[in-house]
Amino acid sequence: MDMFKLAPGEYLIVPSSFKPDETASFILRILSKSETHAHDHSGQSHSPIEKPIMREFNKNDEESRSFFEKYADQFEEVHAEQLQNILNEKILQGYKKTEGFSLDACRSMVALMDTSITGKLKRDEFLRLWRKVTTYNDIFSQIDPTRKGTLSLHELRKAIKAAGIVLKDGMLNLMAVRYGTSTGRISLESYINLLLRLECMGKIYMQLSGGKTMSLSESEWMYVSMYT
Repeated sequence: MDMFKLAPGEYLIVPSSFKPDETASFILRILSKSETHAHDHSGQSHSPIEKPIMREFNKNDEESRSFFEKYADQFEEVHAEQLQNILNEKILQGYKKTEGFSLDACRSMVALMDTSITGKLKRDEFLRLWRKVTTYNDIFSQIDPTRKGTLSLHELRKAIKAAGIVLKDGMLNLMAVRYGTSTGRISLESYINLLLRLECMGKIYMQLSGGKTMSLSESEWMYVSMYT
């Protein structure tokens, strides 16, 4: 406990750990003889999800179309196994250590982009996913210039913010636990999956709630939580 005598005004309290990139839990309790108003500014202000910053993208881009045509089936669709081949071949080139995109991760990506609910990606769905993946890969490369293939928690915060998304500390730590390794590091594959899901679930919430509150039936909740 410490006691201070301060002039009226606004003050910012910044908790800090002893080592870089180290996270820790803490409790901050403020006792004041006069009326005070405290606010948590560790994360977002109003909306947890801001619009991600996307690169300029031409739907007629020959390279992207060639990717699609190379891997699409006879019905001009791409399923999870084909998506896995594309991502591992085109996105992970040059990284020192990576396990590759798992089939389960690719199934999740398909579900997030699958507006027609067919279990496969049509041309527009695939190109929309490809734009997001390449954008997130560019951001990851900027944060990880040595291409070691993983980010620390501090680097993850920068990489998520660079994508236009702001998370509070509690949610950021939760994402590190959910998508990180036992040492708390996040791979490129997990980073891309994390951002795709964050953006998608934020959009779903805004569509169903109008930015206020949301009420779902059991079947609606099961659909949102189990498929996407």
